[in-house]
Amino acid sequence: MLVYLISRKHVPITNKYGMRDDMYFRTWIDAEGQYFDTAHFPNSLSKFPFKEGGIYLLLDTVEIDYHFPTVTITKMAKMPLIADPRYSMDTEKSQEIQNNLREDVSMTHRDLYPKEHEIGLPRQKINL
Repeated sequence: MLVYLISRKHVPITNKYGMRDDMYFRTWIDAEGQYFDTAHFPNSLSKFPFKEGGIYLLLDTVEIDYHFPTVTITKMAKMPLIADPRYSMDTEKSQEIQNNLREDVSMTHRDLYPKEHEIGLPRQKINL
């Protein structure tokens, strides 16, 4: 789907090797004006890193864990913007919108979330 990037939330995690790693949650708006969030895990981020604000093409899967849907990104590509034709005689002005696109970034500087065995809570996945 084609979507416009609004914001990014950083979440530090522990990877399968026990090392600190990064994942992100992103907020998007689609062509119909619907907002939704996606989850970006380290393996996806290494292949398809974020660029900056703009329009992206996403390939995703919807998973339901603990009765909550999560959109997990498997592939992602930033799409080029068409230059504003009203400023065809001024290259700098025609690229102004593209150069000024920004996303809201929220970086988290905290300890990692505890693992299941560290907090002693029984968690059971319910298959639907």
